[in-house]
Parts: sequence; C-alpha cells; structure tokens
Amino acid sequence: MKSLLIADDHLMFGNAMAYMLSQIDSDVRVVAVGSVDQALDQLATAGPFDLVLLDYDMPRTNGLQGLEMIQQQFPNQTVGMLSGRTDAHLVKSAIDGGAIGWLPKVMSEEPLLHALRMMAVGGQFIPKEVLAELKQLEDRWGSLTQTETQVANLVAEGLTDKEIAAQMELSPKTVENHVRSLLKKAGAVNRTKFAVMYVAERT
Repeated sequence: MKSLLIADDHLMFGNAMAYMLSQIDSDVRVVAVGSVDQALDQLATAGPFDLVLLDYDMPRTNGLQGLEMIQQQFPNQTVGMLSGRTDAHLVKSAIDGGAIGWLPKVMSEEPLLHALRMMAVGGQFIPKEVLAELKQLEDRWGSLTQTETQVANLVAEGLTDKEIAAQMELSPKTVENHVRSLLKKAGAVNRTKFAVMYVAERT
C-alpha cells in the first residue's frame, strides 16, 4: 500500500494512522481530512488512492452517504468504512453499497495493518464477530422462497392476511400458514415484531 486517504470528523484517527504508517514505511502517502467534501477534493486533485477510509459517524454527511458520493464521482476508487461501531446491519449496508470492508477503530496495530493491506489490493475485510452475525441474518432470511418473500414484504407493509391473499391471489388459509411459518423462522412473537425485525435486517 502506497497511498491512503482517511476522512474522520476530528482527524484523531487519521492523524494517528498517518503517524503510525510513517514509522513503518516512510514511502506511504497518508492524507487525513475532516469531511467527505474534503475527501472528494483530495480525490479530484491528488487521487486516486490505494484506499479511502470513511468514518461512518461523521456529521452532515455520514460514511454511507459519502461512499455513494465517491462512487458516483470516482467509480474505480476503493473505499472502506471506519467506525467505533460493529453493528451487523450497518456493515451489511456498507458492503451492499460497495465498501471493500469495515474497520473497527478499536483494532490493535498489527491486525489493523493487515486489514489495510488486504483492502488496498482488493480483498474484503469484515471483523470475525460481524461475519458471524451476518451469517445469522443470511440463515434467517436467505432460505425464504419467492412466495414467502412476497408475503414477508406485505406483512412488513402492514397488510392483513386477507389483504395479502387478495393481492397475491392466494387463499387466506395459505397466507395464514405462510405468516405462521415466517414468524417461526424469525423467532418473532407476533407480526408487528416480525415486521420490525424484517425491515431492520433486510435493509
């Protein structure tokens, strides 16, 4: 890795990373900025970089919004996310949005450097504990049939069994059986709990 651009609101992580990498390899170019707008300016004037790291928790424009903006303007730029949080839903949103990985700020030096090098050459990095949570989400929703997915989407929209039956041209009893099966798979006690869980975990 020869160049790294880091955008985090207070520049604390970016400056610390710049110092750490300078001690390891003085040839690595590290630029730390405090906003997505500044990151875009750097990409326009000094890019591309081997890797761009965006802090998820920036004000005004969060990391996911910044990821989308960079991809629109610099579609070939590799971008990873940086955060103090490791919520599986956020990580999934970032990866689905095109991020190459998700770096927790609490990582120690050696694993952090390994992750940076991996992402800089196109390898995906997700913390092991987050991978386990993502697998649970996939196990829960990945096995749904096309019909179950349609029913689940309509339950999440607040439709009753009769309304779902009419829209999908199924018998109310068939819909009732699908809903019962969905609640069981999700471990939800009622359709309201199911809807909240489904929307949170599928988006």
